[in-house]
Amino acid sequence: MNIRRHRAILLAYLGMIVLLLLTSVVAPGFLSATHLRSTVVLAAFIGIVALGQTFVIIGGGIDLSVPWVLNSAAVLMTLLAASQDAPLLWIVPMLLAAGALVGMVNGLGVAIFGVPPIIMTLAVNVILQGGILVYTGGAPTSTAPKAIQFLAVGRIAGFPVVLILWIALAAIATILLSKTAFGRHLYAVGTSATVAEFSGVPTLRTTVLAYTLSGFTAALAGMLLTGYTAQAYLGMGDPYLFTSIAAVAIGGASILGGSGHYIGTIAGALVLTILTGLLPALNLSSGALLIVYGVVILVTVSLASEALSGLSAFLPRFGRSRGPSA
Repeated sequence: MNIRRHRAILLAYLGMIVLLLLTSVVAPGFLSATHLRSTVVLAAFIGIVALGQTFVIIGGGIDLSVPWVLNSAAVLMTLLAASQDAPLLWIVPMLLAAGALVGMVNGLGVAIFGVPPIIMTLAVNVILQGGILVYTGGAPTSTAPKAIQFLAVGRIAGFPVVLILWIALAAIATILLSKTAFGRHLYAVGTSATVAEFSGVPTLRTTVLAYTLSGFTAALAGMLLTGYTAQAYLGMGDPYLFTSIAAVAIGGASILGGSGHYIGTIAGALVLTILTGLLPALNLSSGALLIVYGVVILVTVSLASEALSGLSAFLPRFGRSRGPSA
């Protein structure tokens, strides 16, 4: 690994270790095996949601439809399955496909019609919220099937199943970003969509695929989170809007696109989960965590904007210094 290139990711993991040690001092017992396992399981839900968000942000966009893609998948799964395992054979693939389809709509709106990502995804989020409220009458009541609960809280040889799933998804995400043409195209689009297009990069397909993946992982996280809580409820996806963005930012990605990696997002998800556990020890409310999210996003956007301004100022000077070519 090139240390300079991945300095932000290394700093994210260093910060996670420091925060973990600080929390263990404030809250003795935090480093116990049981507590650490619980922390990693909770981080897995953030990490799965943030996987798709990572791809979207690296590509220069942002996905604000995550909360109600997640919530819609959770509510529809419990209502359609009616606490039975057998219907999951068709419900789970259908909802994953539906989540991907919502993401595709986001991507098409952004890439083809030129709708700003914030406007496009926020509008889709509101539409989904209204649709679920109408469909359920505002009161979903079914519980999660046992099979989904096993995926969320069960263990295989003492190892949490959801953690196994997260590791598998992390491996796939790492390969996609580091070893495939899609990953290279995504970084190019995030750096400059215009330059990427003139360079022959399929910007439309790349953008749509990133948003499609975000919808897929949000739907998957919704069903898994329902298994963890044993039931779906309205608003359960709302906390994952800022956590998914903050995890990507803490992990070293530029909010403006073109840099970052899912390996860093994993550290971001763990940092946010550790912070959540630290608040009660410091007698702070959950509102303090919202302040942290806001500060993290504000700082990362400011740093990215400053770097972009510096690059914009440098390029003209660089061109003049080279002079006209012969």
